[in-house]
Amino acid sequence: MTDYVEEAVDLIDMNIAETFGNDNKRPKAAIIDWDDDPSVLQEHHGTFDVIIGSDVVYWPELIEPLIRTVKALLSNKPTSRFLMLYSRRNPKVDVLLFRTAQKYGLDSTELSLEQNTVYHAVLKHPVYIEDTDMFHLYEFRHSHK
Repeated sequence: MTDYVEEAVDLIDMNIAETFGNDNKRPKAAIIDWDDDPSVLQEHHGTFDVIIGSDVVYWPELIEPLIRTVKALLSNKPTSRFLMLYSRRNPKVDVLLFRTAQKYGLDSTELSLEQNTVYHAVLKHPVYIEDTDMFHLYEFRHSHK
């Protein structure tokens, strides 16, 4: 689990410790800067079969570093995937996100949230009641074309 802010990583570490105790297979938290060299990140952290991101796309200039980092850290297994919960804020950013994923050899598919009870509970909150099309779940996989 990562963040760019040290204090956030400290909170993630505390949550991991509380949830997993001393289990040696517990997740680890780390600071990752998407602008770092992807090969260095891969050497330091390895690759992952699943990467999960939530609310990570909001500034257009961060899309390419995000996708480049995901591409480097996502293992090459056919079942590997990057799952991203995404709030649509700007149609131009949407287009840029999916074009950048294609550029880096990642195919994207929108996954349905219709059967997710937590999603429907969140939509009842007054903040979201006016915008029921706000959240979208996407799966990115390596293109095998």
